Amino acid sequence: MLRLLAPLAGAFLTLAALLAPAHAEEEFKIGVVMSLSGGFVAAAKDTMDGVQAWLKARGLPGKKVTFEILDDETNPVSAVNAFRRLAGNPDIKLIYLFINSSSALAVKSLASEFKVPIVSGGAADALGLPADPYLFKVAPAIKDFMTVLAQYAQKKGYKRVALLNMTDAFGQNEAKFFKELAPQHGVEVVAAETMGVEDTNFNAQLTKIRAARPDMIYNGGASRVAILSWKQIKQLGINQPLIVTQAAISKSFFDAIGGAKAADGLMTPIQLGSFGEATGGDTARLYKELKAAMPTQVVYFATFGYDVGLITAEAVKNSDGSREGLRNALEKIKDLPGVNGPITFSAQDHTGQNYRSIAIGKLVDGVSVPAD
Repeated sequence: MLRLLAPLAGAFLTLAALLAPAHAEEEFKIGVVMSLSGGFVAAAKDTMDGVQAWLKARGLPGKKVTFEILDDETNPVSAVNAFRRLAGNPDIKLIYLFINSSSALAVKSLASEFKVPIVSGGAADALGLPADPYLFKVAPAIKDFMTVLAQYAQKKGYKRVALLNMTDAFGQNEAKFFKELAPQHGVEVVAAETMGVEDTNFNAQLTKIRAARPDMIYNGGASRVAILSWKQIKQLGINQPLIVTQAAISKSFFDAIGGAKAADGLMTPIQLGSFGEATGGDTARLYKELKAAMPTQVVYFATFGYDVGLITAEAVKNSDGSREGLRNALEKIKDLPGVNGPITFSAQDHTGQNYRSIAIGKLVDGVSVPAD
């Protein structure tokens, strides 16, 4: 009887193998620390929308990408706790940080503890330099953005510039670098005011800025602060040329101020992907993919999210899929085409893009075009 059952069992196993899905997908799990509450919500959501667009347009062939998402509450302590929880799960191969610079810097302090590769948002220079072995920052450094801003002020003949910066690491580094660069470009900083991520009233700061009679104003507020400060600038009748951080430009910003048309003329030092197909080359090709996969208007942080997806695919393609393999592959990325410009990492520098991927843009109907 056993002799008869053995071949029969073998036949069933063979049949089961034949009937199994020919293209069963292996799970690739990504942990995400992002701001689901607090002042950085809009930017984080737009970034995740860009990642979802990448999944729709490209994804990881042969793999089913899943996410475990935790809220950092736009708070460094919560960011660290969320990261620890995700990093402690061995099923998670890679972690995204879609959080502000202060929270990302808090995570960097323990990035190597769990030996899990991290792809991070945030523009603070210290995220990429000195390079932590496991944390890879995508966007250009703050100094890159402030270099382009100072160059633009010089080009336009703006001698007197006022600054309104956040009190977090990102904002204070913006002010620091611009003050260092200003004399080299014939510019004087005539006012330097600050605001917190939870602030709702900026009349005191804006009154001082108006009294300083600047030729140009730079507002470094993001998400909710960007919306509220923009409204108060309008209410106070401040009409000097206004430049904002690229983190301010989001769907939530447009919705809150009465539509994209209301922001016509607003300028920002922004990455090339925000100019869309007009830029040409790899940017135009990848932007077209992103636009086709997005359910809503493309904003800056969506282009950033798409680039995060492209980086992920490159690391997976050139590794064995383990945490260490992915880390090694990330560090070897060189001139990878991205929506916002080529991406390069090295053992010494984990900043993916630089000033070459930035220009001053001007909003027209919610779309950035190169400023004059």
